[in-house]
Amino acid sequence: MKIKVCGMKIPENIKELSLLQPDYMGFIFYRNSKRFVGDPEPETLLSIPGEIKKTGVFVNENPAEIERIVCLYNLQAIQLHGDESPDVCRHFREKGIEVIKAIPVSGKEDLLRSKDYADSCDFLLFDTKTPLYGGSGKQYDWEILTDYNAPAPFFLSGGIGADDLPRILSFQHPRLFGVDLNSKFESADTRKDIPQLEKFISQLRNEQATLALKKHISMNRIQQLFQKKQKNILSVFFTAGYPHLDDTREIIIELEKKGVDMLEIGIPFSDPMADGLVIQESSSVALKNGMNLKKLFEPLQDIRKEVDMPLVMMGYLNPVMQFGFENFCKKCAEAGVDGMIIPDLPFRDYMESYKPVADKYDLKMIMLITPETSEERISLIDEHTEGFIYMVSSASTTGTRQSFGTDTKDYFHKIHSMGLRNPLVIGFGISNKETLQAAHENANGAIIGSKFIKALASENTIPKAVSRLMEDLQ
Repeated sequence: MKIKVCGMKIPENIKELSLLQPDYMGFIFYRNSKRFVGDPEPETLLSIPGEIKKTGVFVNENPAEIERIVCLYNLQAIQLHGDESPDVCRHFREKGIEVIKAIPVSGKEDLLRSKDYADSCDFLLFDTKTPLYGGSGKQYDWEILTDYNAPAPFFLSGGIGADDLPRILSFQHPRLFGVDLNSKFESADTRKDIPQLEKFISQLRNEQATLALKKHISMNRIQQLFQKKQKNILSVFFTAGYPHLDDTREIIIELEKKGVDMLEIGIPFSDPMADGLVIQESSSVALKNGMNLKKLFEPLQDIRKEVDMPLVMMGYLNPVMQFGFENFCKKCAEAGVDGMIIPDLPFRDYMESYKPVADKYDLKMIMLITPETSEERISLIDEHTEGFIYMVSSASTTGTRQSFGTDTKDYFHKIHSMGLRNPLVIGFGISNKETLQAAHENANGAIIGSKFIKALASENTIPKAVSRLMEDLQ
């Protein structure tokens, strides 16, 4: 959870506060505010350590004046507290300036306005609604925010004081990003109370560290895998019910024996739009064998007594919805499944309707990106998912290929240069030593599907098929 302290205007107070290293320091450039910073000497703000994001706070200011101030003081972020439109927010965001849009709230109906800014700003800041612009030092009911489900993360703001630490720590929302501290930590002359802030920041960070440790202990197997092994991860896909209805359990056990790190269990579907002919045929055979979701969960019962590697379900939305999404998640959790990939699930639908259910059962939703996916969408996926990002090597369907071309390698390099927080795993077209090595050089791991399906088709036993796969990759 990030910490933002806002409303400083006295140079020595600004310097003292910077030594506490909050994540953000906010300076109000709204002349009607009693915390108006005025026209400080540039050095006053430029001397703040670079890891602290200097944030300018504005109310209906002329964009050209905002740009002048951003440039003069080298601000990394702006916070807009007026009636600025989504287009204004988008204008600054496209210039590489982090944009925080304040939304005044007093009731759940005020959350409707936040949807207008869902894709035009980096963060929202929910503040107490007042007749005028600016803070009141009063709090609103944070429970209002339980209905917030837009993709933009948010800051809690409005009358937060030292006594609110327990409430902050217990407030659970998947998009809570930080807290905004202001009037409750200052004296009558708006000077920030440094000892009080130091104590609060220290306690909050210490409690967060403790919670993070507890989370690490209980993190699911996908996260544990990527923490333990950052490179050369091998994930294998197979279609449940192929080549025979009862092969699923043996395939899982045999793949772990041979050193595979992670497994994707394919849910057969009659219209697999992203799959090539090999996987399409395996789905067709599995369906003819009688495989469905109800039967798929049967061999997974007690599978955790025999295998430890992460298991990920991969399938299309239609059969999952027919089964019932929450029922699907519940069954996955009971079987020890760690994540799911649903290629045709729209990201917005995921954020608004599916993510809370998946989070409830600690299932990581893995999203696919392709060479056509915009950097903005990739950043959103990275920000709002956990586990890993499935990096599709090309815009074509699944299948094997002998090597990757220049365009594909340029795409790998571009994604790698974005510095995403989630691990990257490359799939589609990994079929031999060369393509596997290229994937390992440009990501944390590789996914193999069609190659293994072919091995299952050509060998007369599962152990032979697994051995054939591993030999061909050497």
